[in-house]
Amino acid sequence: MAQVSAIENLIKKAESVLVVISRPVDPDCIGTGLAVHWWLEQQGKRSQVVSFSPIPETMQRFPDSQRICCEQSKKFPFDHWQAIMLIDGSSWIQFFGKHWHEVLSRLDPAVLSNIDHHEPDDICAAIPDRCLNQRTSSTAQLFYEAFLSQFSIQPPAFVVNYLYRALLYDTRNFRNEPHEGMYRFAEELMRLGADHEQAVEVMYDPREFEFLVWALGKTQYYPEIATTLLQITAADARHFEQRLGREWMELDSIYKEVFLRNVAGYEYGLIVTDNQDGTVKLSWRTRSRGKKVSIAICARRAGFAAGGHYNAGGGIFQGTLTEAKRKLIAALR
Repeated sequence: MAQVSAIENLIKKAESVLVVISRPVDPDCIGTGLAVHWWLEQQGKRSQVVSFSPIPETMQRFPDSQRICCEQSKKFPFDHWQAIMLIDGSSWIQFFGKHWHEVLSRLDPAVLSNIDHHEPDDICAAIPDRCLNQRTSSTAQLFYEAFLSQFSIQPPAFVVNYLYRALLYDTRNFRNEPHEGMYRFAEELMRLGADHEQAVEVMYDPREFEFLVWALGKTQYYPEIATTLLQITAADARHFEQRLGREWMELDSIYKEVFLRNVAGYEYGLIVTDNQDGTVKLSWRTRSRGKKVSIAICARRAGFAAGGHYNAGGGIFQGTLTEAKRKLIAALR
């Protein structure tokens, strides 16, 4: 594939390669980013993995997550790196935050490459020759099949476990829609030494249950469009920040993955949150894998900058929470 060759040529010419993972920070971007870092070091490259978003407490249990440096994109010395790989995201804002325009003005597009399995967005439009974007189970699978499976050095067990955890997370332990090669990839990782028992052990933060109880009582139901909606106001956000900590927004995994996907008669679950800065955050999950309605398309119709998977994704709306909710529900009707 042309994009694979272009990325390999870019890396071959570079002595230093920066690996940038996307937000929201999850096991797929962490695991793939760390695996890419190992792969680069084996080729004699100076490499570093960075995130321009904080790594949530819920993700800090991922093996070796402490090796990822959290930085500010506006102040980062990008000119110290001869190549930059963007891992597990399709839009500039996912990597560089709200100041992405300013960051891009300081970057040479020729040093950038992208590996991702989400719906293509502005990165693919800007650097199509070095944007490897395919619909696979995870970015981990895409990286492994395109690069690591062809590599002369077999990945050690710790790298294999990075990729296996990434695969399990993005497939919800194989409950999401199947993708070609998904099970073959899992079997290959098991053969290479993936620790399944350790990977599937999930420990929830007690605060996640506190958020779940609150959210269940606040969920609104729209049976005519088979949709549930949770609205988190600025006052709610301040309450949770005081009670649960600054990273309270990362404590919604039980609500999203257990409740939103399992309510009889409701195919789509939405969360809209007032960011208290003139924007509204959207997050969604679907139990129908999005085959009936694409939430991303509806959200864009409502004025959101939205992307992700058919069965899960998010977006940003410029305006008030009331306006965002009204336009979103109208677009779904």
